[in-house]
Amino acid sequence: MKNFAELKRKLQPGVKLILVERFGKKIENPQPRSIIKVQSNAIVLEKIPGVTGVKNGSWLEFPPASLVEITENGFKFYYPGDRDLTSQEKEIMDNQPRDEKQEEIDAISDGNTMFWRRESYFKEKDAMHLRGHEIVHGMRYNFNNGKVTDNKIKGDLALEYVFT
Repeated sequence: MKNFAELKRKLQPGVKLILVERFGKKIENPQPRSIIKVQSNAIVLEKIPGVTGVKNGSWLEFPPASLVEITENGFKFYYPGDRDLTSQEKEIMDNQPRDEKQEEIDAISDGNTMFWRRESYFKEKDAMHLRGHEIVHGMRYNFNNGKVTDNKIKGDLALEYVFT
């Protein structure tokens, strides 16, 4: 397999997969599981024997192709990674509306004037991902580290599967 499209074609009902790593930790005694359903955006794996609370198996949704790595005998899914702001994004962030007096009034009166000013500003700049409230075009500003989480960049390993 060379690309994500080929991988998706290989993932058919009856194919067995083994989860060998999850969230950066190797799985002890991994169990093979068969694919029982295939959709364009996900597959359903059979229920693990002895696990309660799962009726009909578990869904494995496909991430964007940029977050998939095809290996010799399986595949890896990654979380979106963080990147520094571009110079244009830095400029947008530096010039966003600020009004300390209005922010104080909003805080006292439970108003949201500054929220809507900033919302309008970022929309006008076509940079809604910098608001940090939702993922837009696969990106979202991360207030915790001042970077942009971008699904075009591989971050930490989420899951690794191998074929049996």
